[in-house]
Amino acid sequence: MHRTPKRGQIQAKLSTMPPQRSQATVYLNAYKMMLEKERLEEELEKLEARRHQIQQRLAILNSQTIPEENMTHQQANTDLENNTPKFNTLTLEY
Repeated sequence: MHRTPKRGQIQAKLSTMPPQRSQATVYLNAYKMMLEKERLEEELEKLEARRHQIQQRLAILNSQTIPEENMTHQQANTDLENNTPKFNTLTLEY
């Protein structure tokens, strides 16, 4: 007996010949690649600009942070020296 495929299924069409590439398809693919290349180049430029901004901000923060850290350490040391309590010794007898 011959088996028929179920009604909902569509069998794949197999061909031994690859589909012919027309000149229009070649131009369309070239155009798509050109658009993608331009988009990626623009994105790369934006990323490089953002990277440059971040590096500048980090340099500013580093230059401001180092003197403040030194000043904070010096102030903490002087506070410790000034705030050391002076104890008077008392002896209690029972």
